[in-house]
Amino acid sequence: MHIEVLTPRYASSWPESLVVREIPVHRPAAAPRSDWSISRYLKHLTSWLQQYAKSFDALLVDAIREEAIAVTEVGKQLGIPVVLRCSGWGDTSDPVWWKTSRAAKRSCHIAKNADAIVTDSGVNQRKLIAEGFARDRIHRINKGFPNFPARTTRTRQQAREALGSVNSDLITSEDTPVLLCSSPMTRDGGINLLVKAAPHLINRYPDLRFWFIGDGPYRDWIYENLRGYGVRASIAMPGSFSDFTELCQAADLFFQPDDEGLDYFLPTAISAELPLVCLRTPSTESLLCGPPPSPATTTTSNDIGRTSGTSELIQWIDAPTSKQTRMAVSRVMDDLEASRHLATELRRNLLRSRPQADSIQSYMKLVEMLVQQRNSNSPSTETVS
Repeated sequence: MHIEVLTPRYASSWPESLVVREIPVHRPAAAPRSDWSISRYLKHLTSWLQQYAKSFDALLVDAIREEAIAVTEVGKQLGIPVVLRCSGWGDTSDPVWWKTSRAAKRSCHIAKNADAIVTDSGVNQRKLIAEGFARDRIHRINKGFPNFPARTTRTRQQAREALGSVNSDLITSEDTPVLLCSSPMTRDGGINLLVKAAPHLINRYPDLRFWFIGDGPYRDWIYENLRGYGVRASIAMPGSFSDFTELCQAADLFFQPDDEGLDYFLPTAISAELPLVCLRTPSTESLLCGPPPSPATTTTSNDIGRTSGTSELIQWIDAPTSKQTRMAVSRVMDDLEASRHLATELRRNLLRSRPQADSIQSYMKLVEMLVQQRNSNSPSTETVS
């Protein structure tokens, strides 16, 4: 398949087009900065699509939000199949966002005209059905887990050396345990669980280092709190990274404090064989253990055993409190070697049951099916190459 990407331009200095790993990226429209500029953004996006979309066989949108309106309408005008992906988890999911405003609700309404809706979680699948989406247009494609090279002491050390040469805050010795957390730095974000627990954990494990990855409006507030606790020397806040794999290679355990980052950060940490401390939510359980069996679904003892077995390989936080957070991290730190064996088993299970290659193949088959249906229903035999 030939792939091209259309995305907003977030700064006037950015070029309108570029190539990333042989994939053309188009950024003709400036990103909306407020609710008032969304209509102008969508008009610009629609104009570009009307001019260039004819050369494509299918259009896929990564979220059912404002862009889905423009793409769905243009796709219907030009007779091009449109696939929309229901994105996000928990409070940041598309179905929750649809309830925030009348304009957001319009995105949901127009999305029902798309040729196919893809969801990667049972939670969102049920919400789509409840919103009135046609069942035969909803396609469940599970989130796949990437297959990285096996973790070794050497790859861990090489990753630490590379990161330390880029940012001095990330310099650590070979024996220093590193806890990695990637989460938006907001006032009510899950990252605050770890901020509150950090002083107690450092008091118990003086050599422990925390890497807080990400940005947000409360970044300075979090920094000042940690400095007030007197633990600044044990904390690194290097900002955001475009490639998360090297950070995972260098760390010793991964902390998942909420439903943010379930599409990329958590699967990457699992594929890197990092022991996992995770807040138990419907979204994290759906991603890691699969959806709970419904009364209409026949489940075998093997299915039940695989789900429960996967859950036992994760150090869960059952309540969002600093005490529960401290206890969960301590259970990993007290026997880090055993936790690494559990992480290896978790990676093996998820790569075997849900490899990323299968997810990619499912997307390809769906697009090919829609294109074939479009061509068979078209009065003309001419096809786009």
